Amino acid sequence: MSLLDNGSSEIINPDTYFQTNTPPRTLGENENRVKEFVNKHNEAGRRIVLITSGGTTVPLENSTVRFIDNFSAGTRGATSAEYFLEMGYAVIFMHRQFSLQPYSRHYSHSKNCFLDFMELKSDGSIGVNSKYAPKMKAVLEKYQEFKKNETLLFLDFVTVADYLFLLRSVTRIMSALKEHAMYYLAAAVSDFFIPAQKMVNYLIYLMFTILVFSFSLCFLSFFFFF
Repeated sequence: MSLLDNGSSEIINPDTYFQTNTPPRTLGENENRVKEFVNKHNEAGRRIVLITSGGTTVPLENSTVRFIDNFSAGTRGATSAEYFLEMGYAVIFMHRQFSLQPYSRHYSHSKNCFLDFMELKSDGSIGVNSKYAPKMKAVLEKYQEFKKNETLLFLDFVTVADYLFLLRSVTRIMSALKEHAMYYLAAAVSDFFIPAQKMVNYLIYLMFTILVFSFSLCFLSFFFFF
């Protein structure tokens, strides 16, 4: 049975959660993108995997100033996406906004400044530092191949509500694929949320924080959408 546990004897049906929380504004647009992506690659006989990556936040106010963040750089999800692409899968990469992404991860969170990979040529043009050129060329070739074939679809989320609404939509669309679909959920998802009706509108005072945590948190115990 699909349950949301608020830490007491009360059980919240998942449908209640979706009825009482606001979906992300881009949900309809993203659903259309996923349907188009799934139909295209299903017709081509290609296997499709949904990968989730990065962490979710739990806002503490409706006009969010403070939030609790499940931190995750997204290394596992982004790296795994590369492996799945190279195995012939079409990948729906559902990631935390600004977390690591396939291929660009090699440089976007590097210990070296990205500008260190570049150099000015004598003619005034910009090029890749010869020290890094072979590796950058290999990564770029793979990225451009999958971009050209449109086998990589990016979807982003921030809050746990964004994640749950988007996950429900994508899994419902992919359920028609049956054995041709795979779900690789590597995101660091918050295991609680604050019900909308118990959330204050503006910045909460520190003295009330304990009360919010004590009385307003609901815990996500098990979520299943099929």
